[in-house]
Amino acid sequence: MAIFKCIKVKNYNLGELLKYVTKVEKTKDELVYAKDCSIETAKYEFEFVKKLYNKRDKRQYYHFTQSFSPNDNITPELAHQVGKEMLKCFDGFQVVLGTHIDKGHLHNHFVINSVSFKNGLKYHQSKKDLKNIKILSNEICKKYNLRTIKIETGKCSRYMDKNEYHITNKTETEKQKLLKSINKCIKSSKSREQFIYKMNELGYKVKWQDTRKYITYTTPDNMKFRDKRLQNIKYTKERMELYFDRLSKRNKVKNTIIKVSSQNKNTRDNKKDNLDTKEYSDIAKKEYIKKNENASSIEWEE
Repeated sequence: MAIFKCIKVKNYNLGELLKYVTKVEKTKDELVYAKDCSIETAKYEFEFVKKLYNKRDKRQYYHFTQSFSPNDNITPELAHQVGKEMLKCFDGFQVVLGTHIDKGHLHNHFVINSVSFKNGLKYHQSKKDLKNIKILSNEICKKYNLRTIKIETGKCSRYMDKNEYHITNKTETEKQKLLKSINKCIKSSKSREQFIYKMNELGYKVKWQDTRKYITYTTPDNMKFRDKRLQNIKYTKERMELYFDRLSKRNKVKNTIIKVSSQNKNTRDNKKDNLDTKEYSDIAKKEYIKKNENASSIEWEE
C-alpha cells in the first residue's frame, strides 16, 4: 500500500530540501536518483532552467511523498524502484528522488522543478492531477503484489484521510525506538559506562568520547543519530554528563550518611563527648546534603 501526497512548501529553500532528501542519515547512495539532472548539481540545474525561461519568481519546486505500509512485504530497493516508475508522472520536469529508511515505514521523497526544461511551462498540480498520480501509484503497487488504496470517485483531497494518517503516523520511528531505549537504560544505570553497556545489550552502538562534541548512536538497523537530532536538550552530551555527575554525587552522599550512621552505632556505648549520637548523625546528614544539594534528588524524567 502506497500513499501519495503533496507536501506544503515550508521554510525550506531548494538547496536545503535537496540536502534533506539525499541526507546520508536517512537514505543510502543507491536509494537516491535524479531524472534529467545530476544529484550533485541538481540545485544549479533547476535554477538554470528557471533562468533560461525567465521564471525565477514565485514557487521554486514541488515536494511529494509516497509512503508504504509497514505491513507490506517491501524492501528499500523495491520502494525505490516503485518511486522510479512514478517519475513518468513528471515528464519534462527535473526530479530528485530519495528513498528514506529511517522511520517505521519506507517512504519516497520527490523534489520537482517548478519549470519544465522542455517548454518553460510551470508545473501545475490540481486535485484531479493528484488523483491520476494516485491511480498510477496503485497500478505500480499491484504490479509488485503490494496492497492498493481506495481512491474516492468524488472529491479527491490533496491531504491524508484518517486511514492514511493511521498508516503513516501510528508506526514507531527509529528515532522513537531509540529514545525509548535511552530512557529505559539511563534510568537503570549509575554511570556512563553502565549506560553504554545496557544500550549495547539492546543492539545499539554508542560513541561517547571526551574528545567528541556529540554522542552518536547507531541503531540495530545501522541508522546513525547524533544527540542533537533527538530534539530535546536533555539528550545532549552536556546534559547527560551532568546527570551522571549529579547521580554520582548523590550516591557519595548516600554512602557517607550510611558510613556515619554506622560509626555512630558503634560508638553508642563509648561517647567521648556530650553530643547525642542521633544529633551527630543528623548534623552529618544535613552537612553533606547541603554541600551536594544539586545531587541530593535527581531523577531522569521522560
